[in-house]
Amino acid sequence: MVKSRTPAARRHAELKAMLETRRRELANELSSRMRDVRTRSTAKQDWEDERGNSEPDPQTDIDLAVMQMKSETLARIDAALQRLADKTYGNCAECLEPISEERLRALPFAVRCTGCEQAREATRQRRPSPDLRSAFGAHHGDLLA
Repeated sequence: MVKSRTPAARRHAELKAMLETRRRELANELSSRMRDVRTRSTAKQDWEDERGNSEPDPQTDIDLAVMQMKSETLARIDAALQRLADKTYGNCAECLEPISEERLRALPFAVRCTGCEQAREATRQRRPSPDLRSAFGAHHGDLLA
């Protein structure tokens, strides 16, 4: 007799497949973008060598920023896949309660439930950035708290 999978096992398999699919897509996009940047950079360098001038390429800067974001997302997906393997996936890192299925579908690498993430964001918005703190100097730090 073949035993059917439990709802939890089906959910686990579905989430793993979704994460792996997204990971493959991102890895392919990142690889393609890197190829494009290298090709464009080589062509630009050849052109500049012929003319003896060099100018910054804003498109390369944009591409590098996008590649950084995609790399960070890949790292988050890898961490989510590890949590899935460790059987800790889907639990909030703050309160340890389950993260809603809707949230995980929208953001499959979420590490916090909506409530904990909102509390974290509210705390971050109330605190000035470290750059702002250092701009005012240590003696003015109490004014910023």
